[in-house]
Amino acid sequence: MTVDTRIFRVGDSDFYGDEILEATKTHTDERLKEISEAGFTGIWLRGRLRDLAPGELFANYVTLVAQRQQALKDLCARAKKYNLGVWLFFTEPLGLDCEHQFWKDNPSIKGHRTQILDEPAEYAMCSSTPEVQNYLRSGFKELFDMAEVAGVLLITSSEQVNNCWAHVVSSPENYPSPEAFWADECRCPRCSIRKPVEVIAEILNLINRGIKESANPGKVVAWDWSWNMHCKPPYGDIIDLLDDDVMLMGDFERGSKLTRLGKERTLEEYSLVCPGPSERFDTKVKEYSNNRDVFAKLQINTTHELGTVPNLPLLVSLFRKVKYMNQNGVSGTMACWNFGCSADTLNVYAFNKFACNSNLGEEKQALQQLAKDYFSANDAQADAIVDSWYGFQEAVESYPVNGYLFLYWSPLNYSLAYPFKDKFENKPMGPSWLTHEWGDKLEDSLGEYSLDEMISLLEGLSRSWNSKLSQYREVLSQCAGASNAKKELEVATIAGASFRSVYNVYRWYRLNKYLKFSDESEKVEIINDELENLKIALASAQRDSRLGYHQEAQAYMYSVETIKAKIDALESKLQ
Repeated sequence: MTVDTRIFRVGDSDFYGDEILEATKTHTDERLKEISEAGFTGIWLRGRLRDLAPGELFANYVTLVAQRQQALKDLCARAKKYNLGVWLFFTEPLGLDCEHQFWKDNPSIKGHRTQILDEPAEYAMCSSTPEVQNYLRSGFKELFDMAEVAGVLLITSSEQVNNCWAHVVSSPENYPSPEAFWADECRCPRCSIRKPVEVIAEILNLINRGIKESANPGKVVAWDWSWNMHCKPPYGDIIDLLDDDVMLMGDFERGSKLTRLGKERTLEEYSLVCPGPSERFDTKVKEYSNNRDVFAKLQINTTHELGTVPNLPLLVSLFRKVKYMNQNGVSGTMACWNFGCSADTLNVYAFNKFACNSNLGEEKQALQQLAKDYFSANDAQADAIVDSWYGFQEAVESYPVNGYLFLYWSPLNYSLAYPFKDKFENKPMGPSWLTHEWGDKLEDSLGEYSLDEMISLLEGLSRSWNSKLSQYREVLSQCAGASNAKKELEVATIAGASFRSVYNVYRWYRLNKYLKFSDESEKVEIINDELENLKIALASAQRDSRLGYHQEAQAYMYSVETIKAKIDALESKLQ
């Protein structure tokens, strides 16, 4: 088999904005054509039902509905010219700020109250009420009557405030990393006396039935993100309640067990470091793929493991993912989240080449052929390139895995600009995928690791990656496909510089906060090592404007200017 449905995304589209309304600007014919020619069959955008089909509930609270509807219809028509389907991602029924006028006017459908960190508290729209049930079913019917949407991708747990059980952990034995903002009980008088699996399945079925009753009965994909908050994988308690034509999508690597420093660690995010699949995903495929289409949620370019590069050259891992999908009947994939959405990368080329090949054959030979095709490499050059890819894969066996703490709260994405402080304020680390005022409490990222253990892992990651980089640089400089080779070399170089920089950041933190510069020579050594590293990174950043940009944040996490500023600050410490 091959992976027939391959969904990607326009990287300039702002997930947190009004991206359907802005689609005329962001989803140009040029970008749609590029995604199609790269090998994808669909694109996805975020939808909010009330903005597209408000119905009676929201008619008085939203504006620009007709403009959004027209923008969506136009996008579907333009995408169709390039053989692309338009898929919409939803978290419905989407809640609202507790202070919103909607709740004063509609108190009877107010559900569970959720407070997420320092964000404004929201009430869920209670899906156990007839008003909300009708809103979901009739709203999605209206949406699919109005536009030729290919399908919907639906999250029903943990993301946004989207039902009364979405932020409640009812099954803590199956959910390994509950955080402070998860509630341990549902405070909705209606949903609290129902099982969460029933509430979730009912929402999915209501949406599915509305869509299937429409003039354009598109596909409905139930995404199992964080269903382990409520039941044990592979989630039969929910799946067995779903309509027969609801499709499934699982996170390919999430739940994988990886060994670090002699102990088994659980991965709770997308990963290129881990080839996968997790037992959680594999069990779902084997149990359900005979009677339901199963999609894999992947990020083929990059992940939170390093979101400020266009792609991570972990081609060994990527090959293994696709080969599993081809061999096990995985029929589709959502191949990115809202970052890592550049269509002109080695990873995208490799993914679609592999995904469309039902007989991939032996791994090393397939990778050698990839190197020849993409870089116009000869046999000897292809061998050296593939050896470098295996070296990078070996290096990331030292990447810190601790649920998602390092991924979410470390400064890796912006380490090349992150300052070496002399005094620390114990300020919490902010989200690694968004711009924010940087914190300095690196303990937030440690989890089960000690600071010494974290530094040991980062040293192994940095040294192993950069030891292969010189070979990669030498062979790519010889390849006939000069343009591709230059781009990919800059990516691998800045990745190595980021790993080296974050290693130095944690070393500096330990030395300054805990050892109080007891060893002045180590202080000087760290500064000099970071200066050498930053000058390498600066040269790459000057040559390639893609580096440092995070597509989810729609902003640069570091830049030529901020790298220079860090160089100046470190040089002043040596004076």
